[in-house]
Amino acid sequence: MKKKVVIENLSVNIGKKSIIKKFNLDIYEHEILSIIGPANSGKSTFLRALNRLLDVNPSFSVKGKIFIDGENIYRKEIQKNELRKRIGMIFALPVALPMSVYDNLAYGPRLHGETSKSKLLARARECLILSSLWDEVKDRLDIPAMRLSGGQQQRLCLARALMVSPEIILFDEPCSGLDPVSTAKVEASMIKLKKKYTIVLVTNNTKQAARVGDRVAFFLSGDLIEVGKTEKIFTVPKDERTNGYITGRFG
Repeated sequence: MKKKVVIENLSVNIGKKSIIKKFNLDIYEHEILSIIGPANSGKSTFLRALNRLLDVNPSFSVKGKIFIDGENIYRKEIQKNELRKRIGMIFALPVALPMSVYDNLAYGPRLHGETSKSKLLARARECLILSSLWDEVKDRLDIPAMRLSGGQQQRLCLARALMVSPEIILFDEPCSGLDPVSTAKVEASMIKLKKKYTIVLVTNNTKQAARVGDRVAFFLSGDLIEVGKTEKIFTVPKDERTNGYITGRFG
């Protein structure tokens, strides 16, 4: 498999406190990498390092290199807005914009200069299908997005991220507040999406990590303890700490 992301000696500190402790990790094209671990293990911080969202907080310092398709995204010349267009992110709580469903979807492409309504509508339909939401909103694109259920809003946020054609999608606990039916729809979307995109999923739900992940990485207190194929991590992990977390002995 082709390496999409290569992380070399990544460390993240906030002030003098170490959040991520100098690790290396490869992420492959068209895979779902599930990241598990207890609270305060650096999982969400890792996602924000991948699309440079940590830059908005001067308290964070990042050392090391992250390569996407061979390009170091921490070099000074990088255009952060273009980088974040390539790397979409879905947060734990859906953040629907206070406008219609359609305008939520069209927002990103319009910022990048797209004005053709026919192209926007075609793209919106495609992205809503990919996010398993089309059948539920196809006749309601003009209603306020805030009127959708929480699960629908989360899938709308996913569709909105897809509208600008990212290459990588980061999910930070996307199902933490969702019911089982909505969770199943989000997971079904992830499995469809990996055919076109590379996906990194942070989840506290080990069953979810096992259901959708091609590989699993276990983080603990800022360290990458191990990473491997999902079935091996959940049956014969190399590290006893991984086994302890998966079996519920701590975390």
